[in-house]
Amino acid sequence: MKLEWLRADITSARRATSYLAVLLTASLLVNVVLALLTMRMSGRERIVLVPPTINKTFWVESERVSAEYLQQMAYFLMQLTLDVTPQSVDHQSSVLMQYAAPASYGELRSAMTATADRLKRDSASTIFSARDLVVDEATQRVGVRGQLTTYISDRRVSEVSKAYAIELQYTGGRVFLKAFRETHPNDPLETQSSTTPTTSTGAAAVDATR
Repeated sequence: MKLEWLRADITSARRATSYLAVLLTASLLVNVVLALLTMRMSGRERIVLVPPTINKTFWVESERVSAEYLQQMAYFLMQLTLDVTPQSVDHQSSVLMQYAAPASYGELRSAMTATADRLKRDSASTIFSARDLVVDEATQRVGVRGQLTTYISDRRVSEVSKAYAIELQYTGGRVFLKAFRETHPNDPLETQSSTTPTTSTGAAAVDATR
């Protein structure tokens, strides 16, 4: 009787060993497949991002940001910079600075402070109505043209055609603002060397509501 029990135990042990061997082999195969897929997809990962104002999702592939994402970011930054009142300018400037590129932070801060001081002093408000927008995905720049309307104490005092170039930078999984400057309406992205900008084009000329 004991011999039969021993044989049964040996048989069960062999079955368990075979079962474990199959599981181990399957696990090794899965790990090999995952390793190969990881090596193949290295540098080609695609990250889905959600813009500040959620209209749709966009993608970032390696070092390249999609044109759709750049366009939505440009509209968002335009609203923060150009649709301002004496009451909202401080808050909007604070939000804008969260997107400032480190190298441009000081200039952007100085320009936004000057804009806020001027709006408060003159009791002025501005609204920008974009007419068209062009994206240069290769250089991460956006050019926009439209009408900038200025009000003082609820009275419209001017309505002029304006163009702006918005320079963005993708690094560390984030999109940063490098510069927001006024350009010529005929060449918002300054692709023609003969075109003279309407204002000084410093690295961060955000005081574009003049």
